[in-house]
Amino acid sequence: MADYSYIKDQIKLPVELTVFDSIPSTNHYLSTLEFSAITQICIAREQTQGKGQYNRTWLSQKDTSVLLSIRHVFASSIALNGLSLVIGLAIIQTLAEFGIIDAKLKWPNDVFVGDKKLAGILIENSVQGECQSVVIGLGLNYNLSDSFECISPWIDLSSIMPIQDMPAIEDLSVALINSILTYCQLFSTHQLSYFLKSWENTDYLSGKQVEVEINESIIIGIVTGVNQQGALLIEADNQVFEVYSSKQIRLV
Repeated sequence: MADYSYIKDQIKLPVELTVFDSIPSTNHYLSTLEFSAITQICIAREQTQGKGQYNRTWLSQKDTSVLLSIRHVFASSIALNGLSLVIGLAIIQTLAEFGIIDAKLKWPNDVFVGDKKLAGILIENSVQGECQSVVIGLGLNYNLSDSFECISPWIDLSSIMPIQDMPAIEDLSVALINSILTYCQLFSTHQLSYFLKSWENTDYLSGKQVEVEINESIIIGIVTGVNQQGALLIEADNQVFEVYSSKQIRLV
């Protein structure tokens, strides 16, 4: 049974931390709280109504996934374009610290190992006067049971590294939180441009052929990277298209 009672003292910044045995959604819980200038964190051993991008269901079982959300405040003047890419880089950095060096980022919000999904990110924001309150949700597959079912191909940490070398789920959660908060501070100061070289080194889609719907037309092209605003760049028919939503994209 996971015990998160000790982790607040290991988080490097002042935070308000709430831990649930079971909750419908960590993102939704934080979104219902009154505004606070202090970073708020919610961790759950289990989510019963977790959600991913475009209201897709994010399934979970108790103590088999890292399930947490961070509500962080940015100045309203800061453009949040590309924040999900930066949060992905924070996760990649944390995984590397534990010896997983082959993880990639699938634009805009998934962490892949090989061709299977290890983690997903969901970001929701609202404006509070001079500030933006951003809820960053993270689900990372830790040690799923063989009976776990998901439409998308998935992988978990226990499939990647020997079970004896796996960090405790609580320690992994702390490391992820600290890394995300550090990257949020860097993003506030430098924006996405500071991270573009790191993104290039972890871009899962780079060089891959994709099909995308643009202006009600289907275009097949090659992914060439992202721009300063975090849009995916696709080269087709001697043109470069900027794509801001992953909903219409699929690998071909």
